[in-house]
Amino acid sequence: MSHPSSPIRSRRALVALLTLFVWPAGIALADWLSPDATYREALMQLRYATRDTAGHADDPARLDSLGAALLRVGRVADARKQFERVMTLKPGDAGAAAGLGKLALWADRLAQAESLLTMAGDSPEALADLYSTKLRRADWAGAAQLCEAVGDEGRKALLEHQAGAEPMKVTGERASASFQRVWPAPLVRVKLNGTTVLMLVDTGTPGLLVDKQAATQQKVALLPGQRVAVWGGTRVAVRNATVNRLEIGDVRFEGVPAGVLSLHKFSLEVNPQSEEIAGVIGLDLLRRFDVTMDFDRRKLELAPLGTARAENATKVPFESWGEGEVTVWGSIQGGRRMAMMLSTGLPAAGVGAPAQVFEEVGLKPGGLSKAMHGAGAWFGGTAWAPVGVPSLSLGALAFGKLDGWSGAMDASELWRHGVRRDAIVGPGVMQKRRVTFDWTRRELLFEED
Repeated sequence: MSHPSSPIRSRRALVALLTLFVWPAGIALADWLSPDATYREALMQLRYATRDTAGHADDPARLDSLGAALLRVGRVADARKQFERVMTLKPGDAGAAAGLGKLALWADRLAQAESLLTMAGDSPEALADLYSTKLRRADWAGAAQLCEAVGDEGRKALLEHQAGAEPMKVTGERASASFQRVWPAPLVRVKLNGTTVLMLVDTGTPGLLVDKQAATQQKVALLPGQRVAVWGGTRVAVRNATVNRLEIGDVRFEGVPAGVLSLHKFSLEVNPQSEEIAGVIGLDLLRRFDVTMDFDRRKLELAPLGTARAENATKVPFESWGEGEVTVWGSIQGGRRMAMMLSTGLPAAGVGAPAQVFEEVGLKPGGLSKAMHGAGAWFGGTAWAPVGVPSLSLGALAFGKLDGWSGAMDASELWRHGVRRDAIVGPGVMQKRRVTFDWTRRELLFEED
């Protein structure tokens, strides 16, 4: 039997050794600079749906599948065309009604959304959107009938209480209050049941949250049941409650539904060696006024809806997803177009995202020289890692050198609404700016000083 010469054996061994090290490294590099597996799967489903629709332009079922696949990856305009085509071919089609109902919900056309989503039937995603629609319309009885079907049965006692009580009363047309602190998060003094306290203003929270100790001290009425509430890109357990009155300057809210939880750890990080934070003011209150946050002059202003005016402002369109989440479209580091939730309560950051989103655009933890100790622990999740973000774009606006948090949004939130949402935009984009929320036109008005 013949044997290979020694040089040939050596070359083969060297090739095998290099392959052993280089092949896994190539796979790791491909994973590092590409979307995560769930997004790649969504793109694959879109390719399949596109292929299956070729030559079948009058097949409602195939067009429904294509529309859903387009919407899932954020191609909203293309998805709308497919759903509208289906409605022309087959009026009342459940799949198209669900898709168009979701888009109506995003545009805050709530009556239209409810009609379409009711037509869509009992698919889980359509029911979730219908539930969000009823919550935003303050149809508490209707929401109570749906809460168990969408896995929110812990809120039922609160919804039934609201259905039988007087609607939340709002008095006062305008208010102006000074921010006690704008960094790492905006804090303002308000009155909770008549007592002056410190609260966080957070557009990433649908409703009102109250600290457990403050709730006891200010005699906040507790109700049966616990539920899960959105706060800053994650979900937290809260106790059902109602607040008798909350006052922001000259504006008073009475009979406010709320959730009670401990904010002690959050206070230690965001307002160390100072006053405890008594609560979080969310969108259910803020969207009743045109809201201006002037980070340069440290002012929070409330004005009647439709009166927002800003000369020479840069306008960034937004959508209202789910129960009430301000969502803008932009990109990180010049990457693909992404949907991002705006959360003014995301501490010390311009942008936060799951680790896999930062990995897709080639960003590793290690920026943010003054990271807060234990960041992320106050939300009840894992620790966040600081990330330097070289650039971020939102509509016609561009930002450079922002601080970010890897892990500041749970990976489970990526597909929460059946459409990919990748990140959270934090208060870093508002520094030295005056930003107005125009709910009527669904625009953010950015003014530079």
